[in-house]
Amino acid sequence: MNNEMNFNIDVADRCGVNAATVATFLWHMLAGDPESIYRHGNEWTRISQKEITAHLPFLTLGMVQGALRKLRDEGMIKSAVLNNNKFDHTNWYTFTEYGDVLMME
Repeated sequence: MNNEMNFNIDVADRCGVNAATVATFLWHMLAGDPESIYRHGNEWTRISQKEITAHLPFLTLGMVQGALRKLRDEGMIKSAVLNNNKFDHTNWYTFTEYGDVLMME
């Protein structure tokens, strides 16, 4: 079992360690998600905030929500509800061009 967690230092410098940790998690998830979809010119991955806390148990739901808000406010990610079921409000996430550049540095 791997007990190490990495995060992007450039994102941490701009948004904090929690946001950098969530961004790195989303980045890896997006790269390996066989159910990702391509819409509006971007590749999107679907995950609930509660699921993120299951993968990152050292972050509370409030910390994840704050991190996602910070990443959106800083223009690094976009989120949308792209589900076929109108009762399913789970968010889909993608990186903006700016977010892509930061994550690839």
